[in-house]
Amino acid sequence: MKLTKFILTLCLLTSLNQLYAQLGSASDIPVPTEFSIPVSPAFDLLGVNNALVARPGNIRDFKVDWAFKSWRLKPNLALQAQPVWELFYNRAKLEKYRKASPFMRTLSTLDISAGTIEDQSLARRLSFAAKITLYKGRDALLDAGLFNEAEAEYNAARSELEERIFSLKAKLKQSNSDEERTKLKEQIEASESQMDFLDVKQKNNNMTIASTFAKRNWNASFLDVAYGRMYTYRNDTLSKLDLKGSGYALWINGSYGIGKKILLSGVLRMSVIDNQVTNENSMLFSSGVNFRYGSPKFNFFAEVMYTQSKESFVFEDESQNLIAANTLSTSYGGDWRLSRNVTLTYGVRVDYDRNLRFQTIAPVAGVACMMR
Repeated sequence: MKLTKFILTLCLLTSLNQLYAQLGSASDIPVPTEFSIPVSPAFDLLGVNNALVARPGNIRDFKVDWAFKSWRLKPNLALQAQPVWELFYNRAKLEKYRKASPFMRTLSTLDISAGTIEDQSLARRLSFAAKITLYKGRDALLDAGLFNEAEAEYNAARSELEERIFSLKAKLKQSNSDEERTKLKEQIEASESQMDFLDVKQKNNNMTIASTFAKRNWNASFLDVAYGRMYTYRNDTLSKLDLKGSGYALWINGSYGIGKKILLSGVLRMSVIDNQVTNENSMLFSSGVNFRYGSPKFNFFAEVMYTQSKESFVFEDESQNLIAANTLSTSYGGDWRLSRNVTLTYGVRVDYDRNLRFQTIAPVAGVACMMR
């Protein structure tokens, strides 16, 4: 529990620090565009999140995930980012994104993540994953009507300040009086400060608009496709990395909202796992359905995941079970959004063997923190 408190404190301090940084430098403020905080694809691949059927969506930001199953102090950590969005479209104004082609807007959802966990056999698992959103029910950033009023007021006020600064600079060039030049410089600095504060105000307006949209559309429909690689190894010494197994997976993850409180999610996954010790390999096919009920702040879920494979070693050998697969798994839990930047996830997972006999039951918890 001390580790959980530490992580929550870290997320809080990070959020406050980023808020301070935004207030201090408002010339290029990114718009907060994430309407949910989905699990990192790297953690989704390893199956360590509270829901095996992940909730699809975009983050459009940097994010850190922590996962807890053994409650040891060794961290299970995943990092996540959307590089195309960050490089080309993360701006104060939305015109560039709106004018982009459908292909580039889809490409802007490219999500890269990497994660590492320690399993029950004390071996390390490492994963890399890439995900892209093929469909989303509604892209608020393309809906100019949501931002029209705020943008019109912002553009008018900024144009007025820009004209004033241009006029003051013209007078400054023509002035020969030291006293007058000092006053003009002070007026220019004051006007530039007003422009910075105007940018901050517009940023807050965009945050409010996005927050309102999120509350109305927390269960928006999405369709994601992803690919990932995973490895298991032992690193008992600093000079040697003992690879035990590797594999890759391709999966499609979709969701469909019903009304304002229900979200149905599903996943289809094909995985191939290689045993580096015996040179065996196995193909797994997994499918699952998740039923989620609630609101953007609290929601609860129940799910079932079924996995089929001709080879038994991936189920029986924990060091080779890279995706934590079982013939049948059920999970129950929920998400609690502590703030706009931090979500606490929790759940209980029950696993069954090939004969549908009870096998294990384990609590799963995690923290997702947006790094603003």
